[in-house]
Amino acid sequence: MIELRTLGLVDLRDAAGAEIRSVLQQPKRLALLVYLTLSSPRRYHRRDSLLAMFWPELDDEHARAALRRSLYYLRTGLGAEVIKGRGEEEICVAPEELWCDAAEFAEALRAEQLERALELYRGDLLEGLHVSGAPAFQDWLDRERGRLRDAAARAAWSLADAAEEKGQERLASQWGQRAFELTPDDEDVLRRLLRLLDRVGERGAALRVYEEYSRRVTLEYDLEPEDGTRTLIEAIRTRPAPSRPEGAGARTAPEQSSVPADPGVLGVFPFAVRGSDRLAYLAEGMVHLLSTTLEGAGEFRIVDPRALLAAIPKQSSAELPIEQAREVAASLGAGLLLLGSVVEAGGRLQATATLYGSGGAPRVSVQSHAESEAKLFEMVEQLSRELLAELHPGPAMRIARTAARMTDSPVALKCYLQGERCLRAGRYFDAMEPLQRAVREDPTFALAYYRLAGAAAGSALPDLARETIERGYQHRHRLAEHDRLLLDAARAWLLGEVTNAESLYNAITASYPDDVEAWFHLGDMLFHSNPLRGRSAAESRGAFERVLSYDPEHVASLVHLMRVAAIEGRQDEALDLSRRVQGLSPGGDQALAHEAFVAFAERDEAAIERVLGALQRARAVTVGVAFSDVAIYSGNPDGADRIGRAFLEVARSAELRALIHVGLAHAALSQGRWEAALMELARAEPLDYVQAIETRALFAALPFLPVDPTEVAEVRELLEGWDATGVAPSSFPPLAAHNGLHPSIKSYLSGLLALRSGDLAGARDALARLSGRSETDESARRASLRRSLSAALTRAERGPVEALAALGRPQIDLWFQVTVTSPFLSLAYERFLRAELLYEMGRDAEALGWFGAIAQRSPYELIYAAPAHLRRAEIFARQGDRTAAEAEYERLRARWMGADPELQPQLHHRCSIR
Repeated sequence: MIELRTLGLVDLRDAAGAEIRSVLQQPKRLALLVYLTLSSPRRYHRRDSLLAMFWPELDDEHARAALRRSLYYLRTGLGAEVIKGRGEEEICVAPEELWCDAAEFAEALRAEQLERALELYRGDLLEGLHVSGAPAFQDWLDRERGRLRDAAARAAWSLADAAEEKGQERLASQWGQRAFELTPDDEDVLRRLLRLLDRVGERGAALRVYEEYSRRVTLEYDLEPEDGTRTLIEAIRTRPAPSRPEGAGARTAPEQSSVPADPGVLGVFPFAVRGSDRLAYLAEGMVHLLSTTLEGAGEFRIVDPRALLAAIPKQSSAELPIEQAREVAASLGAGLLLLGSVVEAGGRLQATATLYGSGGAPRVSVQSHAESEAKLFEMVEQLSRELLAELHPGPAMRIARTAARMTDSPVALKCYLQGERCLRAGRYFDAMEPLQRAVREDPTFALAYYRLAGAAAGSALPDLARETIERGYQHRHRLAEHDRLLLDAARAWLLGEVTNAESLYNAITASYPDDVEAWFHLGDMLFHSNPLRGRSAAESRGAFERVLSYDPEHVASLVHLMRVAAIEGRQDEALDLSRRVQGLSPGGDQALAHEAFVAFAERDEAAIERVLGALQRARAVTVGVAFSDVAIYSGNPDGADRIGRAFLEVARSAELRALIHVGLAHAALSQGRWEAALMELARAEPLDYVQAIETRALFAALPFLPVDPTEVAEVRELLEGWDATGVAPSSFPPLAAHNGLHPSIKSYLSGLLALRSGDLAGARDALARLSGRSETDESARRASLRRSLSAALTRAERGPVEALAALGRPQIDLWFQVTVTSPFLSLAYERFLRAELLYEMGRDAEALGWFGAIAQRSPYELIYAAPAHLRRAEIFARQGDRTAAEAEYERLRARWMGADPELQPQLHHRCSIR
């Protein structure tokens, strides 16, 4: 069956899962297919009505010819059976041959399956599509977009109201926020959400929602919230806060809720393993196996295995005492405990599982056998069946369907468990091999695809991560609801659908508050996305601390908290966290980068020499992480330069050597050393001209550098003479983000350089070329360049107010690793420009936020850091806050103390604010 997705990301695939590009790449064909599929009621359409809707400017003969061609291409791409005719004049799409998410959304609403409907609603109908020359279709599309969006919002409010009635306050909060996300400009809806958040005790969330709304309407419309809204939020803000325990600090980790044990929550504990050492993996493996197999099969919720395993001491082969298990279960709110053992003798396995109530009394004990390790999964399935049969005779047969959601392959299962163990230790590269083998053994193993995509993302392999998550998505029906939500959220995150992913992770943490993985990914999103919307990455602290409250040894959360502490200026805390990472995972992917961070932060020369030697033998991605963390967080401006030069001694490929020189150029320029930056680019030029010319043009276009006009003119001439269309694609991950984009980068840089030269006509020409380019560039990447250039040109022509309107709302439509590893897609130029416009308009609070969020996540942003400190110092000075102004000036001085003579006048001129 053909699958057509129209809500949010548009996608069209055949029965084999292949993309049908012949339709997707032609907007009018796609529009015609969607209209035939969705127009209500779904029926045959007369050709005359289609002619009037899609080709009103053509006479009858030519319009009919255009319709015939479109139908021919649709039938060719989709199959002749998909587009049906009745007589000569009527056409329809056969619903049994084509599945469409928007049609399924409508069916789910009619069946009152509201959660299913909102799972399908991932964004506006045909988001971003505009069909020229078809105003009637555009009117229909606008009406349908609004109708479906309103229906989704009503469904979300219904779920919020139902959750509140049941006392599920966090779930009510999440559904209410989802409803508001769908209608973000309706202030009545905003007040409804604020009241809901206040009722369920989430005053902090209410204040955050209000501040975001106020900031947005001020930025976009130059308006303030209505009086009634301001009165409401003031009442919420001034209401006395609940008392806190004496001595509670603002930075303590969130405590786990002391809720009574829930008899509907089951904790599966590690099994004691007796026999061959090769079976030791089953101690934790049985936790994952039984948790996944029982999830959705019985009438209880399963505690997240990662939270449970983190809450107990490390086990050998001894069985966990029931008293200790009861304490752990109580801390997690579990009223049911499952403990057991696996005994191996002569290659034969026997598993015993005993279910206990929260009081410690056994309720059920069952056994299962396997003739060999190869029959492990059958043993687990039988054990689960026996447990369910004893507890719930009615639904016991559902276990067969639940078991099928994992895999029928024992080899795939074992590989999956090995990969799971590596992931838990933060060893992403090590996890990839067993997980890849798992999906080779069972190509329908959805959970293994999900884990493999996470490992690939953690290894900075975005293309593999996206490809893998899409393959897993084809088999998501084999997963339990909880795992489906996790897979959907991960897919949205990997595809750059940040708002959708954040909403899904919020929904997961509301329904499964001990889901370590969901909390981590929520924090990861806040860390990487907040700076792109003018907020500090440090706001992610709460989510990561929530992870550590369940799993104190969660390596990835400790890594992020190290960076958060450094951003907040808590260097001692950052060093302690970095040492914890090294101690917990000495052989992990992050260990060497953290060793480098500590050595350079403490300026320990002996340790630095050891680290530099180790980095020369490390993977390029490990060196990249070390370079980035040292450059951004260590407080040692020379550290990144030393790492880059050490790696240059062993780097072999010309492309990689050029990339290192480009990184060194950015590091030099971030310290105000313009001549040194140009020397590095001169060294990069014979190795990779593309990297060198693009970076040199970007530097020359920076508005805060005193670049000589002759330098700007020379770079413009070189850029115009460069043929960007013939650039070969790169397989190196940091550079692959630019594949197919170089013509657009050239137009973008040409426009910025034209503005730097005062050539507005040249800038307009460059913008026209950038706007018209569509053949190979990915739209989200190209749109970010076009948006920046358009706003910069508008600023020069019509001033800051209209330039800010040209920028529009902050766009977060690129995957975070792209924005970290590309100087053009980091959105740093755009963000700095937005901050400058706000500064010029006197909107100081917003400007401080945008300037402050620069250089928190990518080394390519560091060139903007010193000018950002300068502006923040000026803002604080004109506000009369001399202490804050002085602090910002000292940060500027620390970065530019070795700046070139051309930049020294700027530095010393600012002494007047002191």
